[in-house]
Amino acid sequence: MNIVNMVKRLRHKFLIKMYSSIPIKKNKIIIWSNSFKSYGCNPKYIAEYILENYPGEFDIVWVIDADLPVPSDIPEGVRIVRYFSKQYLYELHTARFVICNARTSDAYFWHKRKNQIYIQTWHSSIRLKTIEKDAENSLPERYIEAAKSDSKKIDYIISGCDFSSRIFKESFWYDGCVLECGTPRIDFLLRQSDRRDILKKIKLSDKYRYILYAPTFRADNNYEYNFDFEKLVDVCEKSMGGKWKVLYRLHPNLIFKIQEHNISDVCIDVCSYSDMQELIAVSDLMVTDYSSCMFDVMYIKKPCILYMPDFEDYTKKERALYFNIKELPFLKAYTESEIFDAIEKFNEKKYQSDICSFLDKIGSFEKGIACKTIVDLIVKKRELL
Repeated sequence: MNIVNMVKRLRHKFLIKMYSSIPIKKNKIIIWSNSFKSYGCNPKYIAEYILENYPGEFDIVWVIDADLPVPSDIPEGVRIVRYFSKQYLYELHTARFVICNARTSDAYFWHKRKNQIYIQTWHSSIRLKTIEKDAENSLPERYIEAAKSDSKKIDYIISGCDFSSRIFKESFWYDGCVLECGTPRIDFLLRQSDRRDILKKIKLSDKYRYILYAPTFRADNNYEYNFDFEKLVDVCEKSMGGKWKVLYRLHPNLIFKIQEHNISDVCIDVCSYSDMQELIAVSDLMVTDYSSCMFDVMYIKKPCILYMPDFEDYTKKERALYFNIKELPFLKAYTESEIFDAIEKFNEKKYQSDICSFLDKIGSFEKGIACKTIVDLIVKKRELL
């Protein structure tokens, strides 16, 4: 640690002590997403629900990393504060509510106060890869220690299905309240917003249909995702009609890889677009591998293909899976040719039936009312301070 950071940390300790003596503001909510790197996921939709339904009643503070530009889609009514700043520490230690979608750690400089309420939204409704205690052997010891400490701070964690509730209760080092209300980011998808409005916002043409290509990352940052996108588009056009383009979105951990080669002319780079839900909403087909975004697509019953050429290697070196891959309702492909074959032979009726069966199996709570349930709780708890 360099001398500048050492001085900052000492200053932070002093400021935390000072700010912790200031009365908590019952209407203040501090929020962040993806470790301060974006404006998106579940916290975004909670914030926007509050703005729409309780205008002017809450002071909403969104935290963004100091090295990143402020996202242009953060709405009026949301104040911006930079992580690691004095203002961040003040807002964090005087807010009644703290909301985020991933673990906190010592690097967040948050000494939770007695009357603060911490709502952990996590970052998926359901997941394929094992997490937390279920993946303890593959997680760094430092992360495990931080996760256990974080769980002691949590007052409520939200769940999108009975399957997720069991994970939180059994494997999250957490024995607090699981709010079985569904997932805010799924609320957005279930609302079926006007596609044309979203296309305009993303600056995409409405004359195309879109394939969302969104693979996950590997621990070693291997980047072997290239295949014949021109053929993919051609097969979609012949089998499903219309003109098609590929929305090319790498995992946030791999965005820097986009510069290593030129993507196909049939692809549109959306790697830097923060809202995955809006990309899903305007797409007609998804191609992914082991990313939990497959389940977001499932809730609106759009076709999704799991392209897994490295399946055996991935499950041995990365994470074990919660599900037998064959039991998932999605189309599966282990080679390029199997992707094209799956599209050509796509059976809509069977696909929809498989999704309904899977939703029953996991015990889905998704009814489009997650934001309302969470904010109703916030309103109630605000009045108790």
